[in-house]
Amino acid sequence: MTLSSCALACRAWSGPARKLLFRHVALRGMHQSRGHLSFLEATDPRSERGRTIAGHIRVLEVFLGDKAGLDLDDADLADIIERTPRLYELVLRVTGIHQFTDGAMQKLGSLASAGTQVQTAEGVEAVGPVRLRALTILSCGIQSPILFQLLSIWPTVKFLHIGVEIAPPAPHWRPTFKLYQLTLMRTPRIHIMHWLLSSSMDSLRILSFRDLPGKDFDPLLEQLGLKLRSLRLMNYNLRAASVIKQCPNLEELIIVQLSPFMKLGNLPQTLEHLSCRNLPAEDQSLGSVVEAVDGLPKLRVVTCDRRAREDEQFGDLERLCTSKRIELFIDETPFWVREDPVYVERFPRSKSVANFALM
Repeated sequence: MTLSSCALACRAWSGPARKLLFRHVALRGMHQSRGHLSFLEATDPRSERGRTIAGHIRVLEVFLGDKAGLDLDDADLADIIERTPRLYELVLRVTGIHQFTDGAMQKLGSLASAGTQVQTAEGVEAVGPVRLRALTILSCGIQSPILFQLLSIWPTVKFLHIGVEIAPPAPHWRPTFKLYQLTLMRTPRIHIMHWLLSSSMDSLRILSFRDLPGKDFDPLLEQLGLKLRSLRLMNYNLRAASVIKQCPNLEELIIVQLSPFMKLGNLPQTLEHLSCRNLPAEDQSLGSVVEAVDGLPKLRVVTCDRRAREDEQFGDLERLCTSKRIELFIDETPFWVREDPVYVERFPRSKSVANFALM
């Protein structure tokens, strides 16, 4: 609301406010709904204003369904992306569609490889290809090949977030995308993992699991672990400790939920950022963090949530961090809020306006 007001306040504010206002666009309505029609009107490529607004869009979030149910579908998605030439991240929620049609895929593929042409008042203007860098799938059918379809036309994807269980057969074609970050809210079967990472063994630097991978993942993790810079896990237990052990050069370790029964131990000596967000109520929980911090020579930042302040050992952690010149950061951001998908120089990485120039 504040940005909308700024955009209407005066000419000097209008341009900068619109740039921020249209940076992230979410289309949740039905086909030809008010939101859909407003988007089409605002990004009309025939006008200079429409092309300018379309050029501001970096993140596009779209809910897709069955056109028979009046939802936006894959054909609408292709038309929408045609209007977002500088799109950086695509976030999809898909229901009622098993796979994209050949027609939609042909148009999306053309946009990804060759771009498009738009009719302007001055004539026909060529618009370069849409080079997507981040892809997030938050819902789709468990056997849906939509993820693979999109990856087949966008080898430029570096940041992949899979927020749903997927179990279709792996494609026969070899991936050409080289991932920098992979986030898994459900861990796919090992054959899908092998396929997803087959071209990313030397490029993957950030790996996130909501569900810990089974032991059948260990051979793959042994190859990935040496080059991983950041590992994010939901829980800490014996299996988590085994996974961490295979990543000896980590600069960042994020654990959402510590164990009330296991102490943090044998952490990589290379760690610069340790985050333990949700501490159990047991007294020894923060004590385990204190012991871990004391044994990490390169640590620069420790992140906890606000509940840590209630622990009787929080003062010990504060004094230890002060003595070692470690920043103690209390982060109240919910753990499910996704970070900006940008390359990292030093951890931690957070959502920040400083990332806008990188997207």
